Amino acid sequence: MLMRISTERIVFLAGLGVALLFFWQSVGLDAWSILGPGPGLFPRVITGFSSVVAALLVAFPGLAKNTAAATSEPEAEPEPGPEERRIFRIYCLAMPFLAIGSAYLGFILMSLILVMALTWFAERRCWRRALVYGVLCGLVGVIGFGQFLGASVPAAELDRVILRFLH
Repeated sequence: MLMRISTERIVFLAGLGVALLFFWQSVGLDAWSILGPGPGLFPRVITGFSSVVAALLVAFPGLAKNTAAATSEPEAEPEPGPEERRIFRIYCLAMPFLAIGSAYLGFILMSLILVMALTWFAERRCWRRALVYGVLCGLVGVIGFGQFLGASVPAAELDRVILRFLH
């Protein structure tokens, strides 16, 4: 049986090559450590799965075709309205604040401001729920990730005061 080489099959072969290369690299990482799953377990599972999917697509390129989309006309996407553009701008401003704000304000205050800006101001949700959610996000970040998991979380004075209660 001879496989016909099509453009789709060439693309799937390239994807299979990349997936196998990444799988080969992930095999060199430790899958298990003394504490449990190691840094190589997730990459090995994901790249192995991707390699299998890419191999199936090389063998059966028809699996990638969406017959419903191929027979119907593509639907025109409507232009975003002023409210959607406003929300998009707020989210664009929030991304740099996420990186810079935590260094100067600490994690709890940055989480509170960010959640209030996105949830209450941009998405027009209830301010009380947004406030509670922002405080919970900050506490989970500082206590859960910073204290218990030992992750490097930027801490300001408010964060240090809360961490003193845990000692």
